[in-house]
Amino acid sequence: MPSVSVNGVDYTANAISEPGRFHILQGRTCMGDNEIVLTEFVASDLGVAIGDTVTVRGDLSNDEYTVSGIYSCANDMGANVGLSQSGYLKIGRDDPRIWCWHYFLGDPSQKAAITQALEERFGGDVHVHENTWPGLFGIIAAMRALVAAMYVTTAVFILVVTVLTGSRVLSAEQRDIAIYKAIGFADSVQRLTFALRFGVTALLGSTMGVVLSGLLTTPIVSTVMKLAGISNFASGVSFRGTLLPVLAVTLLFAGFAWLAAGKIRRVALTSLISE
Repeated sequence: MPSVSVNGVDYTANAISEPGRFHILQGRTCMGDNEIVLTEFVASDLGVAIGDTVTVRGDLSNDEYTVSGIYSCANDMGANVGLSQSGYLKIGRDDPRIWCWHYFLGDPSQKAAITQALEERFGGDVHVHENTWPGLFGIIAAMRALVAAMYVTTAVFILVVTVLTGSRVLSAEQRDIAIYKAIGFADSVQRLTFALRFGVTALLGSTMGVVLSGLLTTPIVSTVMKLAGISNFASGVSFRGTLLPVLAVTLLFAGFAWLAAGKIRRVALTSLISE
């Protein structure tokens, strides 16, 4: 990952012996030694597109390169370009210290065993990593903890809203509840219908939320991700990410409403005497 300048602007270059491994979004990868790939950010900053020619300068010389494609990479907040190894060596100094070797396992399931064997064999003389960003697993763990916290917060919010709203509704409908009791409706049936009212309302609201999420998540999150150098983001529909929250919210509203409706048992028929 040496530094180069493209049209006079300094960027980090991703030089690779197998450019076919670049994550190409548009066009094709830089197979020739006179080709270069840019991220969307760099292409936008320089005002160039696929097929245009740019001047790239390394620590030895400079040369002209044709933009063959747009690729995705978040290094340096997306301010980077991609070159083949031979393409970089036209303008940059060759030094064994700037290169690293990556090994792609034929059987990825053996990754943990191989990592452990290398660490046991070489101890502190070697650092084995899995081509991930430093702190990535900590970020993932924090995201999962945040999702769990969101579910807990949502449950507490639903509980408070249901208790407060349910109490007001039951207080306003005491006369109707007493009438239903008088004509033979059991308390359990009234509690169930009360819970269903909350559940259906929650289901309708959650469905509207899913629709809005499907329309707005990708553009909003993409805008935020671009601040971190990630230009390509797309949300998808899944049971865990889309349907599970709807089911959870609906069941929580219905369940808490059923509990709040326990006050129905204390509504006496004598409340109709004054009518």
